[in-house]
Amino acid sequence: MRADDNINLTEYRGDKAELKNAKLLYILMSALLITDWVMPQYFGIHIGFDFTCTRILNVLIIIYFLLNRKVGNHFLKSMLDVQLTPFFIAYMLVMIYTTVLRVNINTFFLNFLDILTFYMVYYGIRYVIGVRKAIDWTVKFAAGISIYGIIEYALKFSPMAKLLLTLPSVAVSGFRSGQYRISGPCVHPIGYGMMLIFLIAIICIDYEKDEIYLFKHPVILVLLVINVFLTGSRGPLGIVALEILLIILFSKRINKKKSFIVLGAFLVLAVIVEIAIYNTSVGQYIMMQITSVIDEVFGTSFSANYGANLELLNMSSNYRDYLPRIFTVEWLNPLVGRGANASVGFEFDGTYIVSIDSFYVALYIRYAYPGLITFVAIQLMSVIYMIRTAIKHRSSLCIATAIAIFSYSICLIWVDYLQTTKYMYIVLAIYCAYYSERFQIQDRCQKKIRKFKCI
Repeated sequence: MRADDNINLTEYRGDKAELKNAKLLYILMSALLITDWVMPQYFGIHIGFDFTCTRILNVLIIIYFLLNRKVGNHFLKSMLDVQLTPFFIAYMLVMIYTTVLRVNINTFFLNFLDILTFYMVYYGIRYVIGVRKAIDWTVKFAAGISIYGIIEYALKFSPMAKLLLTLPSVAVSGFRSGQYRISGPCVHPIGYGMMLIFLIAIICIDYEKDEIYLFKHPVILVLLVINVFLTGSRGPLGIVALEILLIILFSKRINKKKSFIVLGAFLVLAVIVEIAIYNTSVGQYIMMQITSVIDEVFGTSFSANYGANLELLNMSSNYRDYLPRIFTVEWLNPLVGRGANASVGFEFDGTYIVSIDSFYVALYIRYAYPGLITFVAIQLMSVIYMIRTAIKHRSSLCIATAIAIFSYSICLIWVDYLQTTKYMYIVLAIYCAYYSERFQIQDRCQKKIRKFKCI
């Protein structure tokens, strides 16, 4: 690591990463970003604790920082540059007192490691890899995983789960209404659907022009949307439709017009293809997915005509209707949650609630109102900072990341996080690195000027 001792840590003033020539650090940070996207949470080594690929890299990077104090100190100082640091501190304070009061060490470490990874990914993108390359790699990953998803559907099993399941974890993939549901590198098909929400937003970014255009990568977009259908998940499918609409609406005028024209042509082509394959199992599956979303929104039952198990789907929807009542349960302490991995059951009107299919309800159970409020503050302020930067500096990249996190946050109303918050943190790290690289110095100078004028 001596080769990196003379790294120039002067303040950045160009569109590149200052530490890109630190070879070992570059390898570690690149591996962390790629691993965070690619590798499933159920692959790793269990030595009293689950060492996933990401956590192994966390340890290696910490060792690097300890041996190279100059870079280590710079990493610590860089954490203060992140706009959301005060909210992360508040969230971790909740984790600390919940850990102490509930004597559950996982409560602290599971969240601490996620947030530590966020800062490492941010630092890696900002100072080592560069925002442009991070987006390019994410686009390549999106292309690869979209092809993998179609292969998984054709095989009717998950090659990743079959080959990489080495940790005592549950990787759920299976059939619903007679159709296989793909899960990609995630532990559940719905989790994979939520990951695709982030990928769709990122592939629409034109970094060179700082624009968003829905069909920047048309083939990848189509493959990702097909993957969303193949997850068999109503929530992500409906949210992706909303996300696509938002991407078009917030595009520049010329891109908006092109998007509507190309989208219209794609829809006409899709209808023609669907008519041609209507009587096949694939055609019926597509119709079932579309109509199941319509049924969920309007309370209809069209999906039954295409093989959907309405009893199972309605049971899932009715089950979620009881979840808000958990906030009224008297034996749950509103100030001190029950900690990570809390296993509790509820009964309302003869209906037993075992699975908490809402991240925000589950968050309340685990960390009570303080944990719920501080995490929602992280989500809310992320979107606010992104929109504010987008308006002030006319940055479309900030719009794309805001749409991604907003869409994901809405999806979490109907499902638990399913180990997908790490994808939110990657997108957040891309924004934070981009803001630091392009606008932070400028904004600080303007703030000082305004303060001086006031004096």
